[in-house]
This record gives sequence, structure tokens and C-alpha cells, in this order.
Amino acid sequence: MQLCYQTVLFDFDGTLCASGEGIMSCVALALQEMHYPALPPETLRRFVGPPAEQAYQLYCGMTKEEAEEAVRHFRTHYNTGGWRKSKVYSGIPELLRDLKRAGAIVCTASSKPRIMVETMLKYFQILQYFDGLSAADDDDGNADKVTVIRHALKLCSTENLTDTVMIGDTHFDVEGAREVGLPFIGVSYGYGGEKDLKSSGAVRIASSPNDLRKYLFHNT
Repeated sequence: MQLCYQTVLFDFDGTLCASGEGIMSCVALALQEMHYPALPPETLRRFVGPPAEQAYQLYCGMTKEEAEEAVRHFRTHYNTGGWRKSKVYSGIPELLRDLKRAGAIVCTASSKPRIMVETMLKYFQILQYFDGLSAADDDDGNADKVTVIRHALKLCSTENLTDTVMIGDTHFDVEGAREVGLPFIGVSYGYGGEKDLKSSGAVRIASSPNDLRKYLFHNT
């Protein structure tokens, strides 16, 4: 198989892993503990992907200090078991395996804390396919998508941006790739959805991990 790109950067939540159930349940618990009104499911879904502190401010109207407290509540529940409600998307392990066999450099570019990215990749037995893990700091610092993409490029020693692609499921991923100057592939099976991706400027959108192959390999 011949690669379309030498370096492939993956978002985590909604791209590699269906982590929404665990994230949404822990967000709901954090809001309950802070005596905030419960959110409808469609709003809870928006917490999957963006930096956690930013999401609490954006969707709950919290101050920065309140959002920091909400994140602490969230982490207590998520880190002690909430993440186990996640599952890797069908077809992802095989896709990663074939990328590595073809000689690709593979790295994450996630706003999720690095310790959880590493823990979950180990749990799903796909950590071995990654050359680097770019993610937020474990205290949620440096979670901005542009920051994690640029860090991923450094980890991969990548200078040729046209030979590198960012893959993600939300407008945060689209906008981050655009600002850095990377080609982008959207995945509509995640949490942003096709409408969110297209309205943000994504042109190439895959409906499944297997559908991603037509953008990553020639003649497949």
C-alpha cells in the first residue's frame, strides 16, 4: 500500500475512540456536585473534544475559576473509572496497523490530558502504532488544538506540511489544522458531525474508519 501522507496526526475523542458516554456522564456528575442545572444530551455531547475548562465556560457560563473547579470534579470521576465506558472504533486498530506497515509516522494531536491518552491507547492495545503522543498537559494546560498540533509536528520532526495530514471530528480540529497550515480530513462518525465539519470548511469527510482509507492510501 502506498501512502498519501507520510505523517498522520489523529485527534483522540470521536476519532480514535468513542469516549462520549464516559465523558458525558462525568460532566453531568460534576455539574450536579456544583449545583448547576442538568444539561440536555445534545449539549453534553459538545463537551467531547474541546478543552474541558473551555467547554464549561462556553456551555455553562462559568467563570474561569468555576470551570477549573468543575474540571477537578470531572477528573475525579473520569480518572477513577469513567474512561472505561469508552471503546475504540471498529476498524481503527487495523487502519493504524496498515499505516505503520506502509511506513507512516503516526501521532496523536488531542486536547485530552496526555496521561489519559496513553492509558487508553494501552488499554485498547494500540499504543504500539504511535510514534508520539501530543496532548494536553495532565493539569489541562496547553490543551489548545493549535498548540497540540504544533507539538505533534515537533515530536515527529515534520517540516513538510503538505506531506502531513490532521484527522479529527470537530470544528476545533478543522480550525487548528487550518491555522497551522495542514491538510485536513474530517470524520463524521465522531461527535461533531458532518454539518459541523462542513460549516467549518472541511471538504474531505470519511463516514467510518474504513472510509478513511481512500484518503490515506493510494488505490484502496
